[in-house]
Amino acid sequence: MRAGIVLSILALFGIVAATYFYMESRKKTAEVKQLQEEKVDLESEVSELNERVQSLSQELERKDMELKEKADKVEALSKEIQQLRARIAKYAEEGKISQRQFEEMKLKTEQMAYYIQKYQARIQELEEENKMLREKTAQLYQEVQKKEEETEQVKQEKERLEVKVRAASYLKAAEFRFALVKDNGKEDWDTEFRARRIERLKICFTVLENEIAEPGPRTAYIVISDPSGKVITNFSASSGYFTVMDTEQPYSAKVEFSYQRQRQEVCGLFQRDKSMDLEKGTYRVAVFCEGVEIGRSTFQVK
Repeated sequence: MRAGIVLSILALFGIVAATYFYMESRKKTAEVKQLQEEKVDLESEVSELNERVQSLSQELERKDMELKEKADKVEALSKEIQQLRARIAKYAEEGKISQRQFEEMKLKTEQMAYYIQKYQARIQELEEENKMLREKTAQLYQEVQKKEEETEQVKQEKERLEVKVRAASYLKAAEFRFALVKDNGKEDWDTEFRARRIERLKICFTVLENEIAEPGPRTAYIVISDPSGKVITNFSASSGYFTVMDTEQPYSAKVEFSYQRQRQEVCGLFQRDKSMDLEKGTYRVAVFCEGVEIGRSTFQVK
C-alpha cells in the first residue's frame, strides 16, 4: 500500500512538472512570436531610414554639384572682369576708346559684378543647406545604427528564447527499471545483479508527457558505462555509434518507438559479449534522443 501511495505521489509530481513545463513553453513560444514581430518592425524602420539617408545623400550630392558649378562661374566671371577692366584701363590710357564705349564696358563689368554677387549669395545659401543636410544625414545614420543595434538585440533574444523552447520540446526519461532476461524469457527485475549472471539486460524507462514535442518516430540510444567510465558495448549484437554534438559516440543498445505526446514506457535490450568481464561497482545508464541526454540512472554489479 505504501508503494502505491509513493507511486501516486510521484505520478502527481510528474503531472505538475509536465504542466509547468508546458505552460512555460507556451509562454516562451508567445514571447518568440512577439519578438519576431518586433524584429520585422525594426527591420522595416531600418529600411525606411536607409531610404531617407540615401535620398538625403543624393540631394546633398546634387547641391554639392550646384555649389561647384556656381563657384566655377564666380571664378570665371572674376577673371573676365579683371581682364575687361585691364583692357578698359589700357584703351583709356592709349586713347583708343570713346566715352560711349567706356560707359558700355563699365556697365558690362558692373553687370558681371552683380551676377558674381548673386552667385556668391547662392553659394552661401548652398553651403548652409549642405551643412544642415550633412547634420541631418549624420543624425539619420545614428538612428539607423541604433535601430540596427536594437534589431540585433531582438534577434539575439529571439534566438535565446528559441533555444529554451527547443530545450522544452526535448523528451524526458525517468523511472528506470532493469531486468535480467533468461533464456526462457523470464525477467528478473532488480537494481543489483551478479556479474556472471548478466547476459541480456533489459533497460526500461518512462518517457514523460510533453505537449510541446512533435509526435512521431524516435530512436533512443542507451549508453551503459562501467565504474571506470568506459562504455560497455557488443557491436556484434546490440551496439553501434550515434552522433552527439557532431561527435560519434558508442552506444550499448538502442530502441525505436513512436511518441504521441503521452506518457509511455520504452524498453531496450543489451546483449553482453560473453568474452567481456564486468567489473563490480556502480554502472551508469544514460539515454539519448535527438542528440541530447534525456535521462539517466544507475544499477549495481556485485
